[in-house]
Amino acid sequence: MVSGRIVRNKRHYSLFGKLCRSCFRINQIKPLFLVLLVIFFLSVYLSDLPLRKEPRKIFSMLNRSALLASNYSTRLKIAEHFLFPWQIKNENKISLEEYNDTDYFSSPTPVPLMVTTPLGNGTVQPYELPQSLLESHKLLYNYSQPSHNVKSKQPCPLVPHRLVGKVPVVKEYYPIDQLNSLDFRVKAGGTYTPPNCEPLQKIAIVIPFRQREMHLSILLLNLHPYLQRQESSYTIFVVNQIQGSKFNRAMLMNIGFMEAMKRDRYTCVIFHDVDLIPFNDKSLYRCPKYSTRHLSVYIDKFDYRLPYKEILGGVVAISSHLFIKANGYSNQFFGWGGEDDDFQHRCKSKGVNIVRYPKHVGQYMMIKHGGDSGNEANPQRFDLLKRFAERQGVDGLNSLTNAYTLKSLLTLPLYTRINVLLDQTVVMIAEPKPLPPYLRPPK
Repeated sequence: MVSGRIVRNKRHYSLFGKLCRSCFRINQIKPLFLVLLVIFFLSVYLSDLPLRKEPRKIFSMLNRSALLASNYSTRLKIAEHFLFPWQIKNENKISLEEYNDTDYFSSPTPVPLMVTTPLGNGTVQPYELPQSLLESHKLLYNYSQPSHNVKSKQPCPLVPHRLVGKVPVVKEYYPIDQLNSLDFRVKAGGTYTPPNCEPLQKIAIVIPFRQREMHLSILLLNLHPYLQRQESSYTIFVVNQIQGSKFNRAMLMNIGFMEAMKRDRYTCVIFHDVDLIPFNDKSLYRCPKYSTRHLSVYIDKFDYRLPYKEILGGVVAISSHLFIKANGYSNQFFGWGGEDDDFQHRCKSKGVNIVRYPKHVGQYMMIKHGGDSGNEANPQRFDLLKRFAERQGVDGLNSLTNAYTLKSLLTLPLYTRINVLLDQTVVMIAEPKPLPPYLRPPK
């Protein structure tokens, strides 16, 4: 048995040797093949043809850990020495020597180094903005440069020219009043319109909110330059639920949509959790015409995997007419959980499919936080999900009128804040009514 096994092994070795010798039977071919192989790899290594064709691809070579570095000088150095030399100017690459800071980082108003803060006695005291904040602001806006070859009355391109893929994320917290002192190129209320082209969609960013000031500051610092680089026409609405009842995220999104539509005819609405930061600008904040786009597909907290296939939470983009068709979110989910799955059922029941970007595009960073008081798990969520079909026609946008109290609507420098008070007893017995005129489709 042993000798037979040895013979079989020798037979295998001899067959392998014959095969190898047959490949290089002519001795002159082997050295020629090796020489050609070496020349090929040298030409590929030394050639800069891929960089000439797509200059921005060099940025994708950078390590993600460097992009998300907490050291401000490191991030700034990365941007200056890797992004700027390959920026496109009139379709031609430029060098660092040709780079002009006034061309690419110009502001209508200079960034103030000194701001004032009110004191208790009615006077004001000047203080200096943190240098790290100024560097972070400059770093983010170095990626949001205006297009040079787009005429003012032409529509904005479907895919903006200045997208680079993965971009830095500033994770440090700065108070909102410090951010207000910087130039984010937005009008009061957090409204922005591309200056060099006609936007394809008018977008309302709706953020359900309560007691997350730190997260809101980090999101605004990163989101404004992100959206402007995508040449988006948008307004940011933060819907703040005043203390008094359990947190109702879904109803706050309905309220944000309704209050936004009172102001303007937004064609696209994006519902955005306050603790999610995008870091790939190829994930376009746009609304498909006939489907719902789940934007926050892969989150670092979940190891960039979908927790389950039907999930539709985090950041969601949907056209206004489809949101009205689905009757919005349910208003009855007080506490944590269930509202996203309910909305997914509503979309599917109206023939609205769910679409997602690829894994390498739809990536988000979640800001770490603990549990929120007043947002405990909703024990009724499973029962509500079972009855979504019988509730969809009577629970949603059409039952929102008189179901909440609008305390104030503040037009702040970086966003519009909508302060509302909810009464769970009133909401649960609210009856459906005809939609207001501004939510009805134009004839």
